[in-house]
Amino acid sequence: MHFFMHITRFFLLILFVIMMATPARALDVTVKVSSFKVDFGFEFAPENLLDSDTTTAWVGGGIGPGVGQWIDLIFGFPVRVERLGIYNGHQAEGRFKEFRRIRSGRIVYPDGTETAFWLRDESGEQVIKCQGKPAKSLRIVIDDVFPKGKNTATVKLAVSEIKLYLTLMGQPGAIRDVQPDPSHVPALPPVDPDKMVPDEIISLLKLFYVKSTALADDYETLFAEDVRDRHDFRFEVLKEVQRQRGTYRLLRTAEVDTSGLGFELVRLEGSWAEVRVFGAYRVKVADLDQNLEEDSVFVLSRGTDGWQIVELDGQEKDF
Repeated sequence: MHFFMHITRFFLLILFVIMMATPARALDVTVKVSSFKVDFGFEFAPENLLDSDTTTAWVGGGIGPGVGQWIDLIFGFPVRVERLGIYNGHQAEGRFKEFRRIRSGRIVYPDGTETAFWLRDESGEQVIKCQGKPAKSLRIVIDDVFPKGKNTATVKLAVSEIKLYLTLMGQPGAIRDVQPDPSHVPALPPVDPDKMVPDEIISLLKLFYVKSTALADDYETLFAEDVRDRHDFRFEVLKEVQRQRGTYRLLRTAEVDTSGLGFELVRLEGSWAEVRVFGAYRVKVADLDQNLEEDSVFVLSRGTDGWQIVELDGQEKDF
């Protein structure tokens, strides 16, 4: 059982972040959610998102792992949200792995513009940089969840707490019409020093996006020798498809900017590593100039020739 568009209203003390010291001010916030898991005593209700208690949590209801669930934050007057803090999953002691967590999502503004974000699978606050323009509401949409690939419908999505970091507005009455910037690259979460990826792996994975986009002839050299034939065959099929579409030569001229990608070390054991690549990479080809969002996990091995790719999300099922 779940309630669609459950609504809760709060009067919160929000810290306004500005250049000079300013007292906290009360802010009227209405919270709507797509659904919530109903339990005895309404343990997982949406008011837990803004109760300043990370041991409570909102848990999504309905069928499925939580992809497509959303949270609306509606304000009494236009505010500038500079940053958004999210406490992912259920952060009460011993409960983090009981529920799913946000892997990636979008902050949607009333004018239709969006800011994509990616979270790490860990406890504590993770801060997302927002557009900072005046708005009377924000919608947080969940696009993917942890753990990935497990379809147990009984394991629901949880979020423990949301914090709003605002900038005071001189005249909080008018909202300017802000057009989306096509060159905007979504902001990445802060780098965790304990999950730093070796520079050699980062360089290799950046080359992957450059060579795969531009259909480079030496693409297969990015892969470990024992899996190279499989990846090369798949890549040749892709190139043939582009030839039939008449786009092969055009793609060979593509310029790829990987500066918007983030890298997180998922696991490192001896000569094996799992690395999550997330963010966006920019592709310029002919009249196209577009940011392509990415969130994948690569498996790599280290041999005599250094680190090389073994597999990436989903592709092993194609072989």
